[in-house]
Amino acid sequence: MKALEHTSDLASRFNEFIETNQLFSKKNHLLVACSGGIDSIVLAHLLHQLHFDFSILHCNFQLRAEESDRDQSFVTEIAKQWGVNLSVKKFDTEAEIKHRGKGVQETARLLRYNWFDEQISLHIANGKHPLLLTAHHLDDQLETVTFNFFRGTGIVGLTGMNTKDGHLIRPLLFASRNEIEHYAKSVKLTWVEDSSNRESVYARNQLRHEIFPAIEKIIPSFRNNLSNNIKRFQETEILYKQQMASVKKRILEPRENGFAVAINKIKHISPLDTVVYEIFAAFGFSSSQVEEIKKMFIADTGSFLQSSTHRILKNRAWLLIDPLHEISSRVYLIEKDQTSISFGEAKILLSNKENNTSPSSESNEAWLDASALSFPLLLRPWKSGDYFYPLGMKKKKKISKFLIDQKLSKSDKERQYVIESAKKIVWVVGRRIDDRFKIAPKTKHVLRLKLD
Repeated sequence: MKALEHTSDLASRFNEFIETNQLFSKKNHLLVACSGGIDSIVLAHLLHQLHFDFSILHCNFQLRAEESDRDQSFVTEIAKQWGVNLSVKKFDTEAEIKHRGKGVQETARLLRYNWFDEQISLHIANGKHPLLLTAHHLDDQLETVTFNFFRGTGIVGLTGMNTKDGHLIRPLLFASRNEIEHYAKSVKLTWVEDSSNRESVYARNQLRHEIFPAIEKIIPSFRNNLSNNIKRFQETEILYKQQMASVKKRILEPRENGFAVAINKIKHISPLDTVVYEIFAAFGFSSSQVEEIKKMFIADTGSFLQSSTHRILKNRAWLLIDPLHEISSRVYLIEKDQTSISFGEAKILLSNKENNTSPSSESNEAWLDASALSFPLLLRPWKSGDYFYPLGMKKKKKISKFLIDQKLSKSDKERQYVIESAKKIVWVVGRRIDDRFKIAPKTKHVLRLKLD
C-alpha cells in the first residue's frame, strides 16, 4: 500500500511541478533524452501515464562495446512497447575525442546536444512545437551546485541548473534519486545500468559515491539543507542580478565592437572583487583572473590580458575590452619618444619640432600640436562609425563618407589607417588631419608625422 501511495505521490507532484512552473502542455511535442537508465525511463513512463505527446531520443556513443548496443536495444524495445517514436544516433566518439582534443564526457555532451538541436530544428520545420526533456533530478542538482562552489563560479553557479532553458526542460529537478527508485520499483519498471556509474573514476561519481555519503554521516540532513539553500540562492540571484545590471550600466561604456571601463569608476566600488568578476565574466574571464584584472588598474599603458574570447587592453585611464576575432594584428601603439613605426609595407617617421617653421602641405605629412596629444597614440585600420573633424571644418564627418568623397577604390579603403589619441582621430593617415589638432599661433611644440 505504501508503495502505491509513493507512486501516486510522485506522479501527482510531477504533474503539479509542470503546471506550477508552466513547463509544457499537451500542445507541445516532447523529445525525451533517454539513455535507458532508471532516471530517463521513469521520466518517459510518467509522460506516458499522463498521456503527453512525446518521442524518445537515444544516443549510442559506442564507448562500452556490447553494453552500448544493449542499451540501444533496450530503449528500442521500450519505445515499441509504449507506442512512441524513437530516433537513435550512433557516434564514433573515440574519433571525435581525437579530433576535438577534449575529454570523454565533454565530447559526449557536445555531440549529444548538437544532435538534440538538430532534432528540435527538424520538428520546428515540420510545424511542431518541440521541447527537449532531460531526466536531471534533485541529486544531480546538488552535485552540480557542489562542483560549482568549489570551482568558484559565483552566486550564479550556486543556483544550479534551471528548470527551463529555452527549449530544454528539466521536469524532474524536484525529485530525489530515492524517490525515482521507489517509483520505478513500485510500477515494476525495468532499466539498464551503466557500469561506469558504479565506478569512482569520474569526479561526479566520486562525489556521489564517496564524498556525499561521508558528509551524511556527519550531517544526516545535509541534502535537504543544501536543497533549501539552492532555493534561497535562486531568490538571492534575482536581487543580485538587478543590482549588477545597475552597476554594469554605470561601468561598461559601449564602443565600436567592444566596451570601455573607466578605471577611476570601477576601482572605488565595493565589493570590488565581486564587481570585477561579474563584469568581466561575461567576456570569458574566470574568477582566478580577478587579481590579474585588478593589477591592470595600475599597469603600464599597452598592457593586456586575454581570455579565450576577449582581450583587455590598458589605455591610460581606460580598460578597453574587445572580442579577439575583432582584434587585428594590424593595431599598433605609438609611445611618446618613438621615432618610427612600421606597419605592413609602410612606415611612419616621428620627429619633434619647435613651432618656428611652416608646416608641409603634403598629404603624407601631419604637423600636429603636441600639447593636444595624449600618448600612447593608437595606429589602426579605420572602423565603421569612426569620425573626425577634417582640417578647415568645424563639423564632424564620418570617415566612411570622407573616403567616399576621396573616390578611393574598395581595396584602398580596406587598407586605410588612422591614428587615434584618447579616442579621437588625429590623422586619416596620408590624407587629412583633424582640425582639433592643427598647429595654432600659440603652439610651442610640434609633432611631425611622415608617411614613408
